Amino acid sequence: MKVFISHSSKDKGFVRFLKDCLLANSIETWLDEDQLDLGDSLVTKLQDALDESTHLLIVLSPASIDSDWVQFELKKALSNSKTGLLNKIIPIKYRDCKVPEELQDLIYGDLSNEVVLPVENKIKFISDGFEDVFLRIIRAIKNSSKKIDKAEKDEIIKSIKSTEKEVEKFAKSVHRATYKLIGYNTLEAREKYQKLVSKKIGSIGGLDNIRPILLPPAIKNTFKPKIGDRIKITGYLPWEESFGHFAGFRSDDLAITFDKRTRDEIDEKSKSYISIEVDPDNLSITIKDKIETTGNNV
Repeated sequence: MKVFISHSSKDKGFVRFLKDCLLANSIETWLDEDQLDLGDSLVTKLQDALDESTHLLIVLSPASIDSDWVQFELKKALSNSKTGLLNKIIPIKYRDCKVPEELQDLIYGDLSNEVVLPVENKIKFISDGFEDVFLRIIRAIKNSSKKIDKAEKDEIIKSIKSTEKEVEKFAKSVHRATYKLIGYNTLEAREKYQKLVSKKIGSIGGLDNIRPILLPPAIKNTFKPKIGDRIKITGYLPWEESFGHFAGFRSDDLAITFDKRTRDEIDEKSKSYISIEVDPDNLSITIKDKIETTGNNV
């Protein structure tokens, strides 16, 4: 078994003392100052160490709950706990602080009222509470230790990384959100974007045949059409599909602008809200749901 000690550097004196106590009881520990070298990737080292550890012992204090690195380690540990890579998370309240929400259902060891003195680069307890808490730590570690051989652990890690890649790939290829569906305030505004599209693809029988669409900028990360691209609109429609021509991105993420003819084919009122899903590979927008209100735009 191996215990990863998550902590703030401001509590290092206590953490060194705790590490020595664990080692004296034949419990291997992972502590950043013992394992990290110049030039190491901190994120990679921490992730690998947490994957190799059987337990996370998290030292809670005002400094640690405000630490981004402690939050990173806790998030990774919670994920590993769900997959079976980590046997147990053991919180120790070293100094009085608010217990993080993720740990509030766990029983923690409370040392926040104990009295300590600094001794060189460590600390020493001069009150009697530490011994009882430490015995409970040892019992919690040893009673929850499960044997997972290297092959099983490697298979779990492989599965996790494969899933993470799929999720990341999906997140980059799909955009889902709800927007207000509006039209152009004036005919002149609509004509401006019709002419913009016409410069790219031609008039295709006259400006009136161009149906300009303005998309919210939040879509940019997944959906990058070119000016004039014909975008298919499917989903929550009275018939199979509608369409529009990409004319640019709006200045805000609150709405999506369709030509009135496209809105009519979608069977929408002018100021409705629609939930959409974007498919960049097929240049399409699928309407998943709608909330109708009333309004007049062109």
